[in-house]
Amino acid sequence: MDQFPILRDLGVVVIAAALLLFAARPLRVPAILAYMLAGLVLGPGLGVFAVSESVEVFSELGIALLLFVVGLEMSLAALKDVGRAAVVVGVAQVSITALLGGALALAAGLDMAAAVFIGLAAAFSSTVVVIKLLDRAGALGALHGRLAIGILLVQDVLVAVALTVVGGFVDGGGDSLGGGLAAAFLGIAALAVLAAAAVRFLLLPLFAWLAGSTEALFVLSLAWAFVFIVAAEMLHVSVELGAFVAGVALAQLPYNVELQRRVHPLVDFFLAVFFVSLGAGMDPVAAMGQLGTALLLSAFVLIGKPLIVAVLLGRMGHDRETSFLAGVTLGQISEFAFILTAMAAAGGLIGEQVLSLVGLVGLITIGTSSVLVPLAPRLRATLERRGALAIVGGHPTPPPRTPAPEGHVVVVGMNTLGRMLVERFADLGERVVAVDTDAAKLRGLPAAIVVGSVDSPALLREADVARARLVVSALQIEEANSMLAYRCGQLGVPVSIHAFDPTLVPELRELGARHLMISKHDGIRQMAAAFRRLGVIQ
Repeated sequence: MDQFPILRDLGVVVIAAALLLFAARPLRVPAILAYMLAGLVLGPGLGVFAVSESVEVFSELGIALLLFVVGLEMSLAALKDVGRAAVVVGVAQVSITALLGGALALAAGLDMAAAVFIGLAAAFSSTVVVIKLLDRAGALGALHGRLAIGILLVQDVLVAVALTVVGGFVDGGGDSLGGGLAAAFLGIAALAVLAAAAVRFLLLPLFAWLAGSTEALFVLSLAWAFVFIVAAEMLHVSVELGAFVAGVALAQLPYNVELQRRVHPLVDFFLAVFFVSLGAGMDPVAAMGQLGTALLLSAFVLIGKPLIVAVLLGRMGHDRETSFLAGVTLGQISEFAFILTAMAAAGGLIGEQVLSLVGLVGLITIGTSSVLVPLAPRLRATLERRGALAIVGGHPTPPPRTPAPEGHVVVVGMNTLGRMLVERFADLGERVVAVDTDAAKLRGLPAAIVVGSVDSPALLREADVARARLVVSALQIEEANSMLAYRCGQLGVPVSIHAFDPTLVPELRELGARHLMISKHDGIRQMAAAFRRLGVIQ
């Protein structure tokens, strides 16, 4: 084992991460927090683990793959769906929070360079934590959940810009925005041109050719990511941004949701290494020496940043409840805060004590946020009764809603039954979204298409299941049907499931299935009549 120290180090990291996750599970502590605590225990606590060069390589690869996944979520359709409110609020919130956070750091006695990076660290919220908290609360499809996700998408774009600027400073020796920064932007421009050309002339036919094999799509997507990682290295651009551009290119293809689902577990492993290493590299003595500053900054992130988001959303016309819940959801610092400060520390722009300070703020805000977000509705009601939310503006309660436009119908599984259902719903004048893991089966259908598996929350967002009038599954996969019935029950969306096995009927009913297709031989007309009786189609 001594001949391969990386195996020993990775083994220690994975075992410690698994043990901390297991111990923290009853408390519902976010994985990021558990990983950092594992690093603190292994490094400063027990002294059995030190961050080696090989572990740093794994950590950097994890960051690159995280940016790749973030890019995969940047489809043009998703950006359009973000809406004006999310774009305006996202840009304004990041700007205001960075300025105020930096001012607080200066007031606490830190130098200008440290204040700049602490302001940036405070500005961004954690995509990983927010998605998990919203999913746990069943609020991914709620208005405040959609707004929070939209603001996070805007933040992700701004993070890419921030990484470019920091990379330019590091390569340029920190003296000016010339040299390294100019080279960084030129390199990104070259990668963007290459990606745009590849999307148009290469990727679509290549991925369509391999669409029948999800394993081949997964390997090809990773190969594409590493092509851009290597190209970024050659162009003296941060490998993280190369991976981000690669992900954005793939996001324009109809396979992006399925690719997200397959790449995420790999990313989770590498990120576990990164956050355990981050915790192991922290200096608790130095961090506790800055406890007062850490508590001040944490209070700003937990209270000030949500208030900024809520006020901005209120000024955009959203009601107080939606504004408040969206703000509280974003009340923590991001995994990118650690990445930015670690990059700056490695480049000599800031001292290691700043990294320890940001790590302590991360532990406090992520931990507290995981407790506050589930309590936010009750907290909002209490503050509303006391008149404390008047500062938010907007309506004190949600305004009377105009009748929602007629929703669409989501049909999952393009077997014979699924294709018949899509065609029949289209004949009835319904807007249909067809879902399958095989893009080839979706060709030629009179419907919008989404490629991927229904056990992925990303796919449910892509198909906009939360606002669907009806979801129909023609699948003959027990686990997928059960999960879909449960998710739709959480969102309050009527769901019809193909009960290909009659023994599954009681379970599907219990999970919330509104209608069961006992057999495809029931006939499309009978199914349509049943849906009309349920009031989900005309």
